[in-house]
Amino acid sequence: MAETGTKHSPVHYVKIDKDRCNGCVLCMKVCPKKAIRVEGGRAAKIKGVCIDCGECIRACPRSAIRAHTTEGFDIDRSSIILSISPVLYTQFGPDVSPSEIIAALKQLGFCAVYDQSSAHELFNLAVSQYLRETRGDPHVPRPLISSVCPVVVRLIADRFPSLLANIPPIMPPRELVARHAKDLADKLGRDIQKKSRIYHVTPCAAKMISIYDPLVVGTSALDGAIGISAVYHDVVKNLQAAGKPMRPRSTKSIIWCMSGGEIAGMARGNYLAVSGMQETIRYLQKIEMGMLGDIEYVEFRTCPEGCIGGPLTVCDKYQAKYTIQHFLKTYGPSRTIKHQANRTIKSFIKPFGPERTIKCGYMKQLYLKRGYFTDQKPWPPVSKASGVPFAEAIKRQKQVEEIYQKLPGKECGACGSPDCYTFAEDVADGKAALQLCVFLPAGRTQGGKL
Repeated sequence: MAETGTKHSPVHYVKIDKDRCNGCVLCMKVCPKKAIRVEGGRAAKIKGVCIDCGECIRACPRSAIRAHTTEGFDIDRSSIILSISPVLYTQFGPDVSPSEIIAALKQLGFCAVYDQSSAHELFNLAVSQYLRETRGDPHVPRPLISSVCPVVVRLIADRFPSLLANIPPIMPPRELVARHAKDLADKLGRDIQKKSRIYHVTPCAAKMISIYDPLVVGTSALDGAIGISAVYHDVVKNLQAAGKPMRPRSTKSIIWCMSGGEIAGMARGNYLAVSGMQETIRYLQKIEMGMLGDIEYVEFRTCPEGCIGGPLTVCDKYQAKYTIQHFLKTYGPSRTIKHQANRTIKSFIKPFGPERTIKCGYMKQLYLKRGYFTDQKPWPPVSKASGVPFAEAIKRQKQVEEIYQKLPGKECGACGSPDCYTFAEDVADGKAALQLCVFLPAGRTQGGKL
């Protein structure tokens, strides 16, 4: 199913079908981690650290690359509690309500099905409060970076480790739901509660990394993940018998599916929403250079248009976006947190008034007891270069630069590496032979040397 490793070692949940792959190098060219190689012009292989972003899946014209979730959908559903990503609600068109989808899932025999709406709103409130409390604190850098997208967190840990301090210690909504789901399942009986497992219905395979090899939390409360594409057809079969349509529990949650949806539910502030892998990398570079210090918070999503562009979705992302807009127009803004919590929300959205404490008893106690907070700071994965003596590292870097200066800079990928600099690194590390460069005269690469 997946290539895994020990704690803090490379792990990924993307598999390349060698029978379908023709070595076209498109996946290799789009990989942000330069983790893919095409050897001998044949099938691509994952050689480096994969962050399960799904860029290779989107780029492959032969559907040779697939994401893998916990297990097949033929499982004992009676022991499974589902935590639903709101992206699922966008996959069936504007005429199918979220309540119909939840009803259809319940008919499939799951132990329980939970909407994440409340968790999204609680996350917004917790982040808003944390922003208020840390404003002016020199030890908390700005902008803060959302911890919701596991690809972004892993990308930061691997390529921008200096920005780990910018990730607030607030658990993402999927973990908030999982940590309380079994408590909420008490009414189902103790025996069911003890044997139950919590699966997240997700638009991307990166949730697998956040479950089995987490960065933000010490141990994930989730037991597994199921792709939206795996449940889609079963839901469709049951939709006709799902019952009478009802308004969504929270349109504030549904808007999270597209870029900008997370910050739309927060208190007023100077925020940014950035989507797409290349844009995410570009803005992380800006933050690393100190160019966005006036921004308080950035919502990053590496999938185009946000989570509705995830590789495990079924519906076209622009059709899904229209469905979200239809729900907002039809049902208007709504929340699951009512009554006393509304006073809390109002206290956050007054940007220039005096600070107020949280008045909602449950939310106040949960926040003060750090119920929203993670139990571990993110850590960077251990690189293969760690532990290498400094003198050897300098020698290697010099060798890489010397090789790179002699290369043509065509960035063609014909050598089996994504670009010339990566090829120079592969040659220096003994992973590739210099004569693989088709642009260098044979005489200059005799014996694999310049």
